[in-house]
Amino acid sequence: MADEDYYKQLEDFDDIKEYLLELTDEFVAPEFPPFSPDFSTAIIVDNLPNIGLEKIPKLMQVLMKIYGQVSEGIQESDIYMPFNEATALTHGFCSIKFTSNELAESAIKITQGFAIDKKHSFKVSLYSDLDKYSSISDEYVPPEAGDFKPRPDPTSWLTDSQCRDQFTIRYGHETEISWANHTGEDPSVVYAGEREKAGGKVWCESYVSWSPQGTYLATFHTQGIKLWGSNEFESQGRFMHSDVALMDFSPCESYMVTYRYATNNSSFNPDEAIIVWDVRTGAKIRTFKLKNPLDENFQVQAVVYEEKAGKKEKVERVMRGRVVKYEGDSNGGSFEILEGNVTHKDIASDLVKAVQEPNRLKWSADGKYLARLGCDIIQVYELPSMTLLDKKSIAAKDVLDFTWSPRSNMISYWSPAVGNHPALINIIKLPERLDICSRKLFDVSDGRMVWQNDGDFLCVYMTKIQGKKKTYVLMFFRVLETEVPVEQLELSEPILSVTWEPSGDRVAIVHGEIRTPTVSFYSMSGVTTKASATGIKKREFTQLFALNGVQCNDVIWSPAGGVVALTYYAPDSCVFELHDVENNVSLATRRHDRGNKLVWDPTGRYIASCTIIPLRNANARGQTDDGFNLYTFQGTPLCQVKKDKLFQFNWRPRPKDLLLPEEKKRVIKNLKKYEKVFDKEDRFRKQELHAEVMATRHNMASEFMARLNRNIAGNALLKKRRVEIRNGYDSDDDRNYNVDVQVEEIIVSAKEQIIQ
Repeated sequence: MADEDYYKQLEDFDDIKEYLLELTDEFVAPEFPPFSPDFSTAIIVDNLPNIGLEKIPKLMQVLMKIYGQVSEGIQESDIYMPFNEATALTHGFCSIKFTSNELAESAIKITQGFAIDKKHSFKVSLYSDLDKYSSISDEYVPPEAGDFKPRPDPTSWLTDSQCRDQFTIRYGHETEISWANHTGEDPSVVYAGEREKAGGKVWCESYVSWSPQGTYLATFHTQGIKLWGSNEFESQGRFMHSDVALMDFSPCESYMVTYRYATNNSSFNPDEAIIVWDVRTGAKIRTFKLKNPLDENFQVQAVVYEEKAGKKEKVERVMRGRVVKYEGDSNGGSFEILEGNVTHKDIASDLVKAVQEPNRLKWSADGKYLARLGCDIIQVYELPSMTLLDKKSIAAKDVLDFTWSPRSNMISYWSPAVGNHPALINIIKLPERLDICSRKLFDVSDGRMVWQNDGDFLCVYMTKIQGKKKTYVLMFFRVLETEVPVEQLELSEPILSVTWEPSGDRVAIVHGEIRTPTVSFYSMSGVTTKASATGIKKREFTQLFALNGVQCNDVIWSPAGGVVALTYYAPDSCVFELHDVENNVSLATRRHDRGNKLVWDPTGRYIASCTIIPLRNANARGQTDDGFNLYTFQGTPLCQVKKDKLFQFNWRPRPKDLLLPEEKKRVIKNLKKYEKVFDKEDRFRKQELHAEVMATRHNMASEFMARLNRNIAGNALLKKRRVEIRNGYDSDDDRNYNVDVQVEEIIVSAKEQIIQ
C-alpha cells in the first residue's frame, strides 16, 4: 500500500485500517495545500464582565443583540467565550467570527467603546492583531518626538495697524484674501495662492469656508478638504473625503464634520457619508451613514385629494404625517402615510416632501456635543469620544426639529400636534437632561424657533387655527430667568420672518403681505410702570415702532446692533435701506443692480452688496457688472470692485471679544475721545493716498514731457533732410500758410418784449 506512513499518523487510523488494506498499490494519497491560518474575519471583544456560568446565557443574548445589527446571520456558535475552571468565572473577553473581513471591520467601528454598563465599555480589535501585539518587545522604547506643530495664531491678523477686516472672494479661477480699506481705496490683496501657482497646483477647486473664529480657511477639493492658516496661509492639514459637499466646524474649532451626499460614484462608501474629524490630528473620530428622510417612521408633508360634501371634484389638502410604507420601482412609486389615526394610501411620490433633516448634525455652543435628529429621538454625542451622552438618546415624541442655544448647552425642540395630542415646545439642559421649560399648545401648527444670539431669549412663532379664524402667534421665552416666564403676541397677518438683534434685546418681526409688509420692532426690556412687591420694576415685551408698507423681504442686523438693513431682493437688483433702530431714523438707501447678497462685516462697520452666481454656472458668460460694493454702516460708498463671475464673498470671522459688559460701556462712553484719534489717523492716511496720487500724476507728466522733448529734438535734427525730400517745402514755416478767418452768427433763441 502506497504512502502507508501517511495514514498511520492519522488519529482515526485504526478505524480505516481494514479499508486501507483493500486498496491497491496504485492508490496515491492526496496532496493537501499548506495550512495558512486566516483570522481576518474574527474579532476579539475585551473588557467584558467576569461572570459565572449561570450568567453566560444572558451575556450571550446581549452580544447577539448588539452584533446581530452588524450581521443578521450571526449565530451563538460564532461566539466563543473562554471559561476559567479555577475561578469559575469567564476571562472577561470573547471572540466572534463573521463571514467576511468587511463585516469584522464594520463591527469594530460600530461597537468600539460601546458601554453595556458604567464599568464595562467594549475594547474591540481584530483577532489577527494578536500576532502584532505578541511581537511587541517587553522593553519600553520611547517614541521619537515629532516636530512641534504650533496652532496658527488666530489673532495675528487682528493686530493690523489700521484695524481693518479681511474677506475672501472666489471668482473665475481665482481665490483671493484681501483687506477691506476704509479710506476709499480698493481692497489690498493679502494672498491669492501665489505659492501654489508657482508649484503648478490649484489652491481651490470649489468653495471656501472660514472657521467660526477665523483661525482656518477651508478649501474644497475633489479629494476632500484642506485647511490653511497663519499669516502666510500655510497648509494645516488634509482631510480625505471625496466629493465632499458641505463642512461644519465646531464653535471651538477643535473638530469638524464633512458631508458627502453624492451616492452615484463607485468610490462612495455608505458607512462614511458623514465623518467627524479632529482638526489638530486629522484623525477620523466617527463616521455615520446617510438616512433617507422618506424612510418609514419619518414625518413628511404630502398633498392628498379628499371628497367633500356639496362638491363634485375632490379637494386638495396639504397634510403632515408619518411614512408607513413605500412601494415602487424605477418608474415611480407610492406612499402610505399615517396622519394621526387616519391612513392615506397610494399617494404618488411626487406629492410627498421630506420635512425632517436627519443628515445634518448640529454643534452645541461650546463644541462639546454634537446632536442628530432621529425618529422620536435626538441623539446627542459627547466629544471627543463621540459616544452617546449617558449611553442613550433623548426621547422626544414626534419631534420635528431642534436647535441649540447659542450660549449654553440647552436644546429646544418642537413637536407638532398629532391627532388629539397637542403641540409641544420643550427646552432641555444638558448634560443633566433637566427640563427647563415645557409648553403644550392646542390648535397650532408650523412652529419655528429662533434663538437670540446670546441665548437669553427664544422666540417660537406658529400658525393658530380655531374654526375658520386663523391668527399668528409668537411666544417669547426668557430662558435665563427663574421659571422661564413666557410672553405672547398674536397677530392677524402672516409672519414672514423674525430676527433678533445680536447681543441685544430687540427683535424685528416682518409680517403682512409679501410685497409691502410691515416691519415691527419690539424690545424685551420695556419697563412697566407697575412696581412689584419688592419695588423692582418688571421688564416687559414692548413695541418700539413699526415701519408700514416698506419693500422688504429680509431684515439683516448689524453685528454691532442698533442698525438694520431692510433689504428687498428684486429679480434685477438689490435695494436696501440702512435704518437706525435706536433713533428710528433712515440713514441711507442704496441700490445694487443685479445684486443678490448682502453681508455685514463682523464688526458692523461695513456692509457689502454682491452679485453672486452659482459655481455650477462657472462656464457661463460673465456680466460686466459682476462684483461687489463696500459701504460704511451709514451707507457711504467706499469702493466698487468688478470681478467677472463672482462665486463667493465671505468676511473673515473675528474671535469673541474678551471685554466685559462694563468695559464695553466704558469704551462707548469715551468714544468721542477715541474718535479724534481715529479721525486723525484717517486724515493722515488720506493725505498719504493724495500724496501718492499726486506723485503718480507728476511722474506721468514728467515722463510725457521728457518724451515730448526727445521727439522735438529728433524732429529738429531731421528737418534739413525732410525739406530736401519735399523739394524745399518746410511744413513748419508759417509763411507757407494762408489764414482765413470766417465768422458765422447763429441765433440760438429770440424773445420779443414790449417796452412801454
